[in-house]
Amino acid sequence: MPKKKVKKAVKGVLEAVAVEGMTDILPKDGELWKLILETGKHLSELYDFHFIETPMLEVPDIFVAGIGEKAEAAAKKMYSFKTPDGQDVALRQDLSAPVLRSYIEHHLGYFASPLKVYHKGPVFRFGKVEPGMNREVRQWGFDIIGDNDAVYDIQVILASMEFLKLLKFPSLRLKINTMGCKVCRSNYHEKLKTYYRKQKTCTTCKGNIEEHPLRLFKCTTPECAELKKEAPIILDHLCQACNNHFKAVLELVEDNGVAYEPDPYFVREKEYYNRTIFEIYSGEYQYSLAGGGRYDYLSEMLFKKMIPGVGVALSLDRILEQMKARNTPHHRKDHPRVFFVAVGDQAKKMSVRLMNLLRMNNIAVIEALGKKTLSAQMKFGDRVNTPIALIFGQKEAFENTIIIRDTKSGAQETIILDRLVEETKKRLR
Repeated sequence: MPKKKVKKAVKGVLEAVAVEGMTDILPKDGELWKLILETGKHLSELYDFHFIETPMLEVPDIFVAGIGEKAEAAAKKMYSFKTPDGQDVALRQDLSAPVLRSYIEHHLGYFASPLKVYHKGPVFRFGKVEPGMNREVRQWGFDIIGDNDAVYDIQVILASMEFLKLLKFPSLRLKINTMGCKVCRSNYHEKLKTYYRKQKTCTTCKGNIEEHPLRLFKCTTPECAELKKEAPIILDHLCQACNNHFKAVLELVEDNGVAYEPDPYFVREKEYYNRTIFEIYSGEYQYSLAGGGRYDYLSEMLFKKMIPGVGVALSLDRILEQMKARNTPHHRKDHPRVFFVAVGDQAKKMSVRLMNLLRMNNIAVIEALGKKTLSAQMKFGDRVNTPIALIFGQKEAFENTIIIRDTKSGAQETIILDRLVEETKKRLR
């Protein structure tokens, strides 16, 4: 995803350029986008996930607590502002925290236990714009709230994998690790600090050793990447309960034939994550298409209630980008389509009612009525490639008839308008 060049605006002239880090979904990508959304809805119903949608605005604290950073540092990564009445609000940074807020506010545990939901929409994170990293990220999420059994970890993993399989993504692989719990993670952090205090790291990593030791695993400098190979791993420091949970997840992964790569240096920086964390990749594409994990501590950190949860977010922007790069075939439109041609003022005026009649009978209508001549409209019709063209001119308007043309053979017939829907459907079978 190339970085957008921002032109300088001429004084007094508004530049037609999107905000940096934000992207449009264009009509030429509409069919692929539709395929993604329909696949997600179909899959969600198969897995018994219920639809939920939360507002794009939340109170900022919902995204600050539990991420492992000071409030000032966290605020710099948010789009936050005061409303005219003085309320502090922020564009949502992720989907799971608002879903958990809704779960508690509306007592959704009484609706289903555990609650299985799917949701979609953009999240916003202010930061450096880089390839594969926009500031607006469109996501599809699956969350299961109210139970900490490993069987629910595998369900969000399988739902994500199947989503990508249905979209024809090749060579899917799962990268997986565990974050342990508060007790074993605390002991592990001390082991990491002890190890890295003795090493010669880069300046940035040196500043992270005491407060954010897990960040050292993400450093790409040659010296730190080499040091990581000998660093302690959490698998050697798990408590019995966390070890059993991770073992149960991996057994379920293997039972379901999922190709996976255990990665002991794969971490999440946010403190509310615990136990299972994972990402899903496809082929040689370097960015993950989905990522998630268990967040049993999030509810406690935000609302002082212990409510376990596990979730995943699929990056729809990356999915769309890769489908375009691979020329993924997409479904044809659901409804049969016809191309409507109208020539002359009276015919054009009457055509609006006729096109609406067809649409009310589940026949999609394409037109180019803004083009004045018959030849200009027919030329456009050749590009959209419909099986039937309906031609309505001044003569037909006067006689209450219309011409139906088979675009493949060129054969055409004049019929009365009263039989328009019936005859059109007959030819579209």
